[in-house]
Amino acid sequence: MREKKAKKENVFDVPQEEGRDKIYCGQYLKKNRIEKGLTIEKLAEETKIMVSVLSSLEEDDYKHLPPPVYLKGIIKKYCRALGIEETKALEIYKESNGRDLFSGKGDALPENRFAGNFLNSKITSVLGKFFFRALKIIFLFSIIVYFCYEISLLVLPAKIIIYSPQHDFITPESVLEISGRVIRGKKLFIKNQEVFLKENGEFFEEISLDPGLNNIVFKAINIMGQTTTASRMVNYSLPAPAN
Repeated sequence: MREKKAKKENVFDVPQEEGRDKIYCGQYLKKNRIEKGLTIEKLAEETKIMVSVLSSLEEDDYKHLPPPVYLKGIIKKYCRALGIEETKALEIYKESNGRDLFSGKGDALPENRFAGNFLNSKITSVLGKFFFRALKIIFLFSIIVYFCYEISLLVLPAKIIIYSPQHDFITPESVLEISGRVIRGKKLFIKNQEVFLKENGEFFEEISLDPGLNNIVFKAINIMGQTTTASRMVNYSLPAPAN
């Protein structure tokens, strides 16, 4: 069997309306293109006009083409690429379609095939600038917070948080475990004895109780020498002697 060859364009492919001698602009241009042996893709490459636009022009599909004032330039480019007379093509367009090739009220700019890429790059640029400014604001805010914290260490007095004992109470034990945390404190004293502070300000200490009521005084000192105090009242009650 013989293989079917791809159908080539020829002048007889250009549709003609029955009973009418009038030729349309698109038909005229397509007929000349085929006679010159140019494919629509090759013409698009030479004119820098999209294939879809050239195809709509050849099919006289003006709904998908720009307004007449811009269409004039497209027709001229088409004619120059084929080496045919521009004036004749424009006259055919005017006579066959009844449209003037001048700007009219409400005519809009033709669709720009690069508009999408430009818009995307513009959005990317705006987002990039916004992101950079947001980072700058966050960075500056972090610096401000840090300096405020450092200033608070100098200006605000120390704060004593006692984990244990949480309140005054009575105990039969002679040794009391004390724990807690000091904020903004450089030194801590319990019953006038300095206590070791961890890096996070936490402390743990065991002290001996005297029989009866014990007033345990906590004294914290900040960098500026300001003093903060807290206290717990612990009653050490001796166990009753066995009978």
